[in-house]
Amino acid sequence: MNLSSEGHALVEKLGALGFERFRRALSALALSFFAIVYSFLAVNAPEGWGPAFAALGVCYAVAFFAVVAEWFWGRWFATGIGWSGLMVAIISLVMIGWVPALLVYGGIHALIVVPLAGKSMAARYDLQEDWRKRYRMDDLGVARLRKTITRSAASLPSLILWALGPKDPGQGMLLLVSLALLGLGLGGLVRARTWGWLAVAGAAGAAAVGGGVFGMRSFAGFAGPELAIAFLIAAVVPFTLPAIRFLRARSA
Repeated sequence: MNLSSEGHALVEKLGALGFERFRRALSALALSFFAIVYSFLAVNAPEGWGPAFAALGVCYAVAFFAVVAEWFWGRWFATGIGWSGLMVAIISLVMIGWVPALLVYGGIHALIVVPLAGKSMAARYDLQEDWRKRYRMDDLGVARLRKTITRSAASLPSLILWALGPKDPGQGMLLLVSLALLGLGLGGLVRARTWGWLAVAGAAGAAAVGGGVFGMRSFAGFAGPELAIAFLIAAVVPFTLPAIRFLRARSA
């Protein structure tokens, strides 16, 4: 708990340093690096990995443009992508041992997360007044939406590798459904639509069922189905109680 609090405090201090344009550029540079790398890998990928790497390239490219354009959800989406890479690096280092490439992989993803942290960066993205007025979002609603989008984005890279990577014949239909629902859900969430949350919940359910039935040969052990499922379930949590209260009120 103390380490977690100290880490959060450090991130907040770094996020309050100012230099917002420089920090945005640093985060965008890291995102563009992975977008380019995965795009090249998709062209020369091992058999069966081309679609997965191409989708990852698109994922990082979307995060890049969202950060550069300062769309209100851009910081959330990019931060989720960054946290996904960090978690994969940390888990892999624990399971596999000291691998310099994993340290570099995690460090570059840290360059996505840390520069976008702090209140000064939030003011450039999620605290913009125009979108909050358009969708009639209060501070609590913004906080819930931030958590759901960030966690949904964090599940995306692992789910892409899981759903589009090599599998045995006849396997993976539920995984493709989960990936499609997640993409649809993220599209709905950035427009503050209720069905966006429902689609993410459906993606979590499909991933959980698919993960229990089918296996996957994860790429070098860097990404596993458990990580995607955990992030998806966490993404559903912020709106679960409000949804239950709403249904109870309607049935009363």
